[in-house]
Amino acid sequence: MTAIIHGGDADRAQKTFEDWCQTPREGGDAVHTEIKLIVCAEMIDHLLTELGDQQLNWPGISERLFGSVPTIEPETEAPAAAEDPGEGYWVDVNQAVPPQSASLDLESLKRGSPEDIRSALNWSADKQFLFLVSSLSAPPVVTDLSEEIEETDSGETAELEQGDARPVLDEAVTRLPEMREKEAAALVEARNSVVAAWLWRKFAANTRLASNEILVNPCCGIMPAN
Repeated sequence: MTAIIHGGDADRAQKTFEDWCQTPREGGDAVHTEIKLIVCAEMIDHLLTELGDQQLNWPGISERLFGSVPTIEPETEAPAAAEDPGEGYWVDVNQAVPPQSASLDLESLKRGSPEDIRSALNWSADKQFLFLVSSLSAPPVVTDLSEEIEETDSGETAELEQGDARPVLDEAVTRLPEMREKEAAALVEARNSVVAAWLWRKFAANTRLASNEILVNPCCGIMPAN
């Protein structure tokens, strides 16, 4: 589950998110929810758009996404490809929009996109979508478990076994981009995911985040911190 929490510090935001994750869904059976990992990122304090940065108006954005009630709805399955209005969430933006794309203009970005990608995306400026773009930290270095055991003496091993056991995530889950540590995130308004990634590349071009891998998702639920 993913949510944007605004109007509070990191501790309040995390508590709000935990409470929301553990709230029973209306009309559903009671389910015990165990939180094994929360990945947080600080939001850039303005909306990135093709016309320049804009002040973030969370109530206005919530109303635009969810109508008059700015609540978070349970996530639903993505629409079928035939129903895709051109957002392009399926695009591998790290391959399609590398860091050097920041120097391109919009028309060059479009022309340089492969035909199979370009033809499937919305390029009309009149049709804009909201994207959540995250800047990912470098992936963790995977160490062979046998090497770790060899480097740990028996006393240290016993101490580790007696310590608090941390919840274990399935290996396939830990490899998902959504589970990577994130250094920053931004709300981006753009005509498709390629343009959203390009706007982020332009924003981050002269920062330490310039070469980071990125993740582009639909804009998720939004709510104020408790």
